[in-house]
Amino acid sequence: MEKAGINSNQVRWARERAGLQLSDLSKALQLAEDKIAAWETGEEQPTFRQAQKLAERLRVPLPYLFLASPPEENSPIADLRTLRNEARATFSLDFKEVLNDSLQKQNWYREYLQNTGQASPLEFIGKYSVESDVKTVARDIQAVLSLDEELRKSARSKSDFLSKLVQQAEEAGILILISGVVKNNNHRKLTVEEFRGFVLSDAVAPLVFINGNDTEAAKLFTFVHELAHLWVGASGVSNVEVKSAVENDFDQLERFCNQVAAEVLIPAEDFQSIWQSDLSLEENLQQYRHYKVSDLVLLIRARQLRKISSAEFQQAYAARISWYKNRKRSSGGNFKNTLPARNSKLLTSALIAATLEGQTLYLDAARMLNVKVETLKKVADHLEIH
Repeated sequence: MEKAGINSNQVRWARERAGLQLSDLSKALQLAEDKIAAWETGEEQPTFRQAQKLAERLRVPLPYLFLASPPEENSPIADLRTLRNEARATFSLDFKEVLNDSLQKQNWYREYLQNTGQASPLEFIGKYSVESDVKTVARDIQAVLSLDEELRKSARSKSDFLSKLVQQAEEAGILILISGVVKNNNHRKLTVEEFRGFVLSDAVAPLVFINGNDTEAAKLFTFVHELAHLWVGASGVSNVEVKSAVENDFDQLERFCNQVAAEVLIPAEDFQSIWQSDLSLEENLQQYRHYKVSDLVLLIRARQLRKISSAEFQQAYAARISWYKNRKRSSGGNFKNTLPARNSKLLTSALIAATLEGQTLYLDAARMLNVKVETLKKVADHLEIH
């Protein structure tokens, strides 16, 4: 059979980019390791069909395997940070695909707003800087989210509280995507060890992505942390544990966003007025239930405001984390409900409406949401978009 004539150096680059060993690729392609190794040295060439399967498994376009050198892959997020706040040179293909998918959605929504005459800059994007007063920024975020006692009381649970805040953020014009998988592939789970969320700042179509595999407590804190990024107009990736909000080993931006997030969720003044020094830690925590935040956030505030010692904080925090890890996770739920959350209900509704009006092809809309055309129509009915 005719050989493909690919560049052997590109095979090795694509395999290493995918984070695979020769043995992994051998199993995936059901070929001997020696044969794949020969492709990488140039001693042998795959057939065109084998080259297609190779590119598919390594998740690169087939033409990449014919290039003289690897293409530049520039990230739209300049400062990628890991758990320890260290700059990271490479991220997994799962992360890159999620990021690129989010960028496509953001670009589509921006063009949609421009084409429909709705592309007015959002006044809160980049409104402040890291030099701004934390309380002032927090109050502004609360105002945009309509976060007050009435909203807290209306929330049935902590997860419902997050859902209401997400709804308010989308009504303000921010695309919020919450997903624990790559696109809609349930076999490709995202890991919180790599990232908990990221934000793509944009004056017209800002986007926040939250890793759906995180705990409810962490998702809430990450969500508000990413909003703080938008208020200073800074894109970024977050992968810090909630407890890290009490530590000081962050750069100025991350420290600022952590402080703002804590102030948004439970203002220092409110916390101080409720805390009673003659009560135990557990008794004190019970007094803040109406704030609909987790014990983790309450412990952070207690430590930040010097109500408990570092040792007390560490012990109580570890106990909560153990409980979160050991409890059973709920199922994914109805796909027609999950899909808008994964892709932003704001974007999903706009995309389906544009499709029904003939502005966007059904096939293009289905690809944007990573579903089949038939599913798109069912989601339209579910969201009552006609």
